[in-house]
Amino acid sequence: MNKLKSHLVFLLTFVVLTSNAQLRNSEEESDQNDSKYFAYGVTTNTHSGLLGGFVFRSSTPIATGKTMPVHRYIALEAVNLKHPKENSSPTPLGTKFIYGKVNYFFVLRPEYGREWYFFKKNGESSIGLSGILAVGPSIGIQKPYYIKYGRDISEQAVLTQYDPDIHTDFNSIRGAGSIWQGFLNNAKINPGIHIKAATSIDMSTFGDNITGFELGTTLELFSKEPEIMSSKLTTNSRAYATAYLTLYFGNKRLIKK
Repeated sequence: MNKLKSHLVFLLTFVVLTSNAQLRNSEEESDQNDSKYFAYGVTTNTHSGLLGGFVFRSSTPIATGKTMPVHRYIALEAVNLKHPKENSSPTPLGTKFIYGKVNYFFVLRPEYGREWYFFKKNGESSIGLSGILAVGPSIGIQKPYYIKYGRDISEQAVLTQYDPDIHTDFNSIRGAGSIWQGFLNNAKINPGIHIKAATSIDMSTFGDNITGFELGTTLELFSKEPEIMSSKLTTNSRAYATAYLTLYFGNKRLIKK
């Protein structure tokens, strides 16, 4: 009888502990599935420099079934697109400018889509993996490219919009103006549309904080050719196929039901 009581106590203890563990795991899984993600980051792409732009993104659960959680994906990207033939040329003063470049071309990309979680990060030593498909408009902003120009070295250089047909004397070019020079003076809007497909890897390690990478490609088409380089020197394209890499940081927040 005592042995039977001992077995019963052991069995009850095992059942209680197992139930608690399952409940905790269920709660953790629920927390993962019912969490909203918000992040910001920096991006680089095949049509930019090392720093291509900035990204803000959010991911909110809309289907949390046991097969594959699905989130609503919303993002805003601000990037600087460059022409493939942009190359810096030195000036006699040791500064640089881009021969043939007549405009900067910035793009704002609001995005809406879906994020499918193949598996979510569960614990400090694991990683999460998801796939993203999103579309949206592209708001292209064409802004003049300025240079510092002065024929006489003893005189103050004049900041002027670069025209390779006019500013033919390299010895008079003293460098490029700031990317923010003139801000949006004489800027032109060039609307378009884009679609992107990506893979996101969540590598967060501290509580509700998230750190990860988004690796993908963007296909983009504008209503007309943006004149980044002088059309007299080369051709500009309406369509861009860009591979990109984004490093993002943020946090997750449990959605209260």
